[in-house]
Amino acid sequence: MNISQEILGQGLTSDVKKVQINDKEYAIKLFKQTRYLSQIEKEINILSQIQHTNVVKFIEGNPEKKFMIIELLHQMDLFDILAKKKMPFQIVSIKYLISQLAATIKYIHNLGFVHRDIKLENILFDKQLEIKLCDFGFAEPLQNQFVVRTLGTEVYLAPELQIDGGINTKDLPITEVFSLGVCAFQLAFVHPPFRQSTKGCGFWRLISNNEWDKYWQKIDKQNLYNEEFRQLIQGMLESDPKKRMTIDQVLEHQFLIGGCKETFQNEIQERMKIE
Repeated sequence: MNISQEILGQGLTSDVKKVQINDKEYAIKLFKQTRYLSQIEKEINILSQIQHTNVVKFIEGNPEKKFMIIELLHQMDLFDILAKKKMPFQIVSIKYLISQLAATIKYIHNLGFVHRDIKLENILFDKQLEIKLCDFGFAEPLQNQFVVRTLGTEVYLAPELQIDGGINTKDLPITEVFSLGVCAFQLAFVHPPFRQSTKGCGFWRLISNNEWDKYWQKIDKQNLYNEEFRQLIQGMLESDPKKRMTIDQVLEHQFLIGGCKETFQNEIQERMKIE
């Protein structure tokens, strides 16, 4: 195993570098000493059980030696790609991406896991520009147990995760619909729908009070997006988790019909090239 000194990515609990094994290149995630062994074991255990086209491929891992090897992907994540051009994605691209991610999230939930950190920064691409959901560092098994609520990235957190205390893992899947809704919104408007899902944010107050007409008047002054798109966003960003769309309802939504993989991949390729 020949590990490059080039750092592909850095986080609070790990660094990612390039590694060569038998003339093939992979990425190696090197966990820092601050990461508990049990957390590393959980991440490796969960990712090793997930085999899906749109999830980063697990190769091998060793909790005691604090490393995990995964497939090598493009360094630019979807957040970087969006920020580079600072222009909305095409509608057919948004349809394709959200439908693929929703199907991937449903697959993970059906396996008995929840990702807990769905965001543009955790969506990468392989050489063929296939979507790859990455970073299962916060992932949990759906075992009817209580875990810390406030885990994840603030702007993507559902309102029920913005309070102190524990939450049962069985209540976590619906929070990922909310996070995916934030992703969909960003692809269309380039910025998040609000600063955070708390009463201190004016835009969130409009959403939580169901004042969507006022919200859209402020956000989409040029009426760029039709009622189908707005209804999808409203259903995914519903403040009450009991009324929020399920992942199945997202997948069945009319707006997602007509997505185009070729257009999406061409758009990703062009955006990656922009200087």
